Formats: sequence, structure tokens, C-alpha cells
Amino acid sequence: MDFLKGLNKEQLEAVKYINGPIIVFAGAGTGKTKTLTTRIAYMIQEENIDPFNILAITFTKKATNEMKERINQMLGTSKTGVTISTIHALCAKILRHNIQMLGYKNDFEIIDDDDQVKIVTDIFKEDNINRKIITPRSVCNAISNYKNGMGKLNGITERVYRLYQDHLFDNSLVDFDDLLLLTKKLLSDFENVRSFYENRFKYILVDEFQDTNRVQYEIIRLLAGATKNVFVVGDDDQSIYSFRGASVDNMYLFMEEYDNCKVVKLVQNYRSSNILLKGSNSLIKCNEFREPKELYSEREGSPRDIVVNEAYDFEYEAHFVSSEIKHLHNKGVSYDEIAVLYRSNVISRNFELSFIENKIPYTIFGGVSYLKRREVKDVLSYIKFVINPDNFNHFKRIINQPSRGIGDKTIGKIKDLMDSESISLFDAIFKINETSPSSKSQVLVEFTKMVEFLQEKLNELPLIEFYDYLLDVTGYLEFIKQEDNQEIDREANLKEFKSILYTIDQTHPELSNVDKLKIGFDDVILDESVGLPEEKSGVTLSTIHSVKGLEFKYVFVVALEEGLFPLMRDDSDIEEERRIAYVAFTRAKEKIYLTCANRRLIYGRTVRNMKSRFLKEYLLPQEISASVEAAKVDDVAPGEIKVGDRVRHNNFGDGLVISTDDMTVQILFEKDNSLRRIMKGHQGLIKINKHE
Repeated sequence: MDFLKGLNKEQLEAVKYINGPIIVFAGAGTGKTKTLTTRIAYMIQEENIDPFNILAITFTKKATNEMKERINQMLGTSKTGVTISTIHALCAKILRHNIQMLGYKNDFEIIDDDDQVKIVTDIFKEDNINRKIITPRSVCNAISNYKNGMGKLNGITERVYRLYQDHLFDNSLVDFDDLLLLTKKLLSDFENVRSFYENRFKYILVDEFQDTNRVQYEIIRLLAGATKNVFVVGDDDQSIYSFRGASVDNMYLFMEEYDNCKVVKLVQNYRSSNILLKGSNSLIKCNEFREPKELYSEREGSPRDIVVNEAYDFEYEAHFVSSEIKHLHNKGVSYDEIAVLYRSNVISRNFELSFIENKIPYTIFGGVSYLKRREVKDVLSYIKFVINPDNFNHFKRIINQPSRGIGDKTIGKIKDLMDSESISLFDAIFKINETSPSSKSQVLVEFTKMVEFLQEKLNELPLIEFYDYLLDVTGYLEFIKQEDNQEIDREANLKEFKSILYTIDQTHPELSNVDKLKIGFDDVILDESVGLPEEKSGVTLSTIHSVKGLEFKYVFVVALEEGLFPLMRDDSDIEEERRIAYVAFTRAKEKIYLTCANRRLIYGRTVRNMKSRFLKEYLLPQEISASVEAAKVDDVAPGEIKVGDRVRHNNFGDGLVISTDDMTVQILFEKDNSLRRIMKGHQGLIKINKHE
């Protein structure tokens, strides 16, 4: 059992407790994934549990792949037979086999949020809803919140919701929320379905449990059945996705409902030094509703690992960050080891401009998802329409990509004829051409012939060859080339789609091309990382939400000001804002920089915000303060000032030196709790005795 070596006492306890419910509170950087994957390997190798009976639920495809690789390495095999899946992918598979019991067709299609907005926009047009009153995207958000138990519908939103759901049902469409809701309904209402999956998945493990919503919690509970062999792991202090419906209360609810559950806390941190962890511990202790735990590390670190900068304005802040990054890089630090984190995207522009000016390479986390790019959605629609030429939504998307001169009036006629006579889309086109022949109707007939020809080629050619053929025959590749530019390389995105088709081809070699694509596109749309290019080298610029789970040697947390971080809105939850700060501060392995500005230009106006309460809560907890003030000062040469010294300024009074660099010292002044950076050698600044 070599894979058990290196586990600490708490990790080992979590690994070996196999039967019955268990919840693991895993603090930041405490080896959560290692514990979970080792537990699976232990269950298979030492407890002789059939991998077929093990289900592990994750919340990203990236985490799924990482877990599979780790387990395979531990067991020395390329395929263990364990089901490791995101919750949405698992629900999609369950529905593929059982959705007909709810009245749906098995060949349903999963739509994303852009598709939802398009459907709701069409409903607005058909129902003459004024977009000045409410926007389609706002209605989509309201519908999603309602489905996740986060709000109610009334008036316009309720009417659109019913029309929207009717449209989905009539067109065999399922959105992401319905994947969960319909699966829950299947497991709740059909005992035979529930019994089948209870017997299949006798041991369930759930990663990132703090990120589950109430529907997901119920699905997990139903799958667990009577045996209750459920292992859940997460960190209530890192629950930061309430806007998606995630509820940290699920961790506490689990302990209530499974009253005999075992509780394990992982608190030994393998990422950061103690000096950094003490600040994070001090911060998160300010939250009232949490499971108490105190992270520690075997690395002590130094007070110099915490640098604070209170800038005159946002430009000085960006200049300070750029200067420090250049200084680190000149000392041999790779740009890839540095991250600049902020609460809101509105902050990023200042740092981008400063990095460009200082020739600092950078990459922005997030951005437009590959699958949401227009050209990718277009080719997906083309392929899906070839598979199912009765799908009116795909027809509307592609008929004028490239333009074929078919207007909304003609498209409306086709739809009306389909509905009134219950005929197929192609039959409607042929009938219009027979009764009212025109140049447009002839173009539509030629379009149907092209699609029928592509259907034949789909059955004859390998997927990648078929794709090249489709791009050529439809004229779509030439169409994209004409509008391509360096900023958005649409042609490159189209070429990258071949990687997706190759993976689908290799994953399901035994199936026909049509069946490969039907199954494969489920995996594609549910995989948030698919088709993304390799990360560019450079400093990471990112919102905190986008880097959860990542780590960097050097971290700058910027714009730490009241109103920006914590973000102050009517729906703000200060405890969640503090958890977001905790996630940011615990990304740092070696050193953290905390910055704020006295003046900031935002939304076209200059504002003066108070320093963030999180800066104060993190900066000088009692433990860090003691370690700083304990630094020896007697052997310092006259006039030399270092971290830990008490100083006096002729204007600002007494203070404590927090950090230094080649030119300046950073001082926390006692009188007004202000942070100021002052030039070394300033005549108005002197060092005073520790107990004076």
C-alpha cells in the first residue's frame, strides 16, 4: 500500500472509514484531492470493492480527468472501471436511458445559456413583450433562479417561463437546470429507476460538496439510498458560488440528516507558510456561521512575506504592482508563478494597460468560452441539423450562415406550415416551392438537397473528413475567412473543432458516426474546458472565482476597498464576501501583496473608498503582530529601519514597520490605523525603542 505513505493522521482516518456516511472538512491546500483519490484506490485494492459499484461526483471536467489519472497511477492500470463524472454529465446519462418515462424523447438535445436567451428572445417577439421593461437575459436568470429554488416567478417572468418550458418539451430540448430537475424527478417518482442506481452505485464520493445546490443534494441523497455509504468532502470556508445556487448549508444539513456521520477535519496545509495562514485564519474567524478549524503549516515563513501597499490612486497602485512584478522577475521568478487577483472584472483594465506599458506578459483567466464562440456554435448547429433536419432552431441559425437571402417572413411561413399541417421542415419547404415558387423557395430546395447530400457523406466518411467536407460544401469556411481578424481568429477556432471530433471518434469507436455525435456532443457541451487553447505564458490576471483551486508562488490581491472588495450591493452577503477574500489569500504559496488605493476612477467617476475591512482582519492578527514585534532591534545599525521596528513620524505619529524595499518602508500608524509608504532616510522618520 505505497499509496498510503505520506498521508497524515486525519487523511488516513478519512481514507479508511469506508461504510456509512462521512463528511470531511478540508481546508485550503490540505490535500483534499489526494485524500479522495487515495480512498478510492484503498477501497478497490484493500477492501475488494468492485469499481463498478463506486461513483465519484466532481464539479468540473478538469477535476474528473485529474482524479482518473491519479487513481490509475496508484493502481497501476489505465482503466479502473470507477464512474467519475460531473453531476451534470451523470444526470445526462441517467436521462438518456430513462427520460421517456417523463414523456420526453430519448434524442433530446442539451442547450446552453446562449441558446436559452435566443429562445426567450423569440418568445418576446412572438408575445410582443417590451424589452424596456425586462430583458430576455434577465428573464433567463429569473427562470434559472426559480428552478434552483432561489426565487419566485410572477407576471411576465411566469408567462415566459411557461412558454419557454413548452418550447423545450415540444422540441426535445433540456437546459442545464432541467438536467438536474428531471433526474431528481425520475429518482423520486420511479422506484425501479432509483433502485437500479442504488444497486449500481453502492459507494458514493462527492468532491467540492460546499458547491452543491439543494437539487444536487437531493439527487445525491436519493442515489445513496438506505446504505448511506456517502463520503462528502469540501470546505465551508471556500463556498463562494451562491449566485449559482450553491449552498454552504448543505454541509451542515448533511450532518443533521446523517446524524451518525463521521466528521474529519483536514487542517495541515501543504501550500502556504504559517505566517500567511495565520492571516487567513484571522480573517475567516470573523465569520459566524462556519465549522471551526485552524490551518497550520510546517513552514514558518517570515513577516516579509506579507507586503501591503496603500497607493495614492489606482494608477500608483498599478505602477506598484508592475514594479514589484518586474523586480521579482529580475530576481529569477517566472511570470507564470505570479497572479493578480481582483473581486470584479472592472478592475482589470488598469493592470492590463500597466503591463502593456511595462512589457509584462500576461494572460486573462476566463474570457469567452470556446463553445460560446459564434463560429463554433454555427458548425455545431450545422452538424446537428444534418443529424436531425427537423430541428427548427438549428435551421434558423444556419440558413443565413452564410447569407442565403432567407428573411424572417419566409422562415415564419415554414414554421406555420409545419405546425398547421404537422409536416416535416423539408416537406414544408417543398410545399411552399410547389404552391408559391420563387427564387427564395428554390434556394431553400437547394439547401435541403445539400443537407441530404451531407447526410450521405456523414455515413461514409470519418468524422474529421466529413467536417472538412461540410465546411467546404456549405461555404462556411470561406464566409468566415472574409470576416476574420487578428483579434478573433475564427478560422483557427474552426480548425480546433477537429480536436473535438477526433476525441469523439476515439472515445466511441464501436458506434456509427451519428450515434458517436449524439453521445459525444453531450460530453462536449457539459465540458467547460473543451476546445480551450493552451494557456499563454505570463502573469495571471483573474477574478478570484476563476482561480479557485489554483495556487501561485506570488499573489497580488488588489483593490481591497470597501465597496469593491467586499462588493457592496443590495444582495451582498458579507460572510460570502469574506469567504471570497479567504480563497484569494490562500492562493499564495510564498508571498502575498495586498493593495488598495485612496482614489479610484470607476464607471467614469473618481471615488474615495475606505480600506477594506478584510485588509485589517488579515493584516495583523495577534499571532502575526507578536511575531513581528518579537524581531530583534538591538543589533540594528543607527538609522537603519527594518520590518518589526517601531517608528515615529513627525506628522503621523507612532507606527510599526510592516514591509520594506530598496527605497521605501511601509508603516501601519497607530493613531488612525493608516498604511503609508515613506521614503527611507526621510528626516521626519525615526526609529524608537520597543517599549518607549
